[in-house]
Amino acid sequence: MVRADGGVRRADLVHSAEYPLVVSGTFVVGGSEFTAHIADEDGLSCFLAAVTRSPVATWTVRMFLKPQGYRPPRSLPIELPPSSLYFDVDQEHQVAAAGLLVSTDDGNAHQWMTRGAAGRDDVVLVQDPFNPEHSHFPQNSFITVGELRDAVFQWAFADVLTAATSWRPASEWDVRWPVGAGYQI
Repeated sequence: MVRADGGVRRADLVHSAEYPLVVSGTFVVGGSEFTAHIADEDGLSCFLAAVTRSPVATWTVRMFLKPQGYRPPRSLPIELPPSSLYFDVDQEHQVAAAGLLVSTDDGNAHQWMTRGAAGRDDVVLVQDPFNPEHSHFPQNSFITVGELRDAVFQWAFADVLTAATSWRPASEWDVRWPVGAGYQI
């Protein structure tokens, strides 16, 4: 459920009442994929440092809040995790953009995209790592790496997921979530 101020409480995410939500993240560098199960703020700091300070460009980062111990019924063909956060970073210029998807316990899904003023004509940031040529973040979604860090920490550990940075509601045309790409919990 979206609050009057536009935020979503962690307690309103699907399965959050029955299961603790755990943070995971994956990024690709060259031909190597790195996946982390992140337990605390120190772990998240290391994960983000690996992405934002990488000497080699990374693919779009995929992060999830998943209910620990939950197993979906076999009758469901696909089930989204309580929350997904995708972001891309240009390490050289220290700019980023993010898209956020949440599934709430009232059966609805909501999505947002960052809103910022760090856009650059010489930088392309990608939403969907599986379709990079068709899924660029718009320039008005570019934020600084510092703003990204604040947004990711808020999303991962705070009571309200969307309070740290400026988010705007996004339609399925704005943020194209790749159905079937690692969404089964």
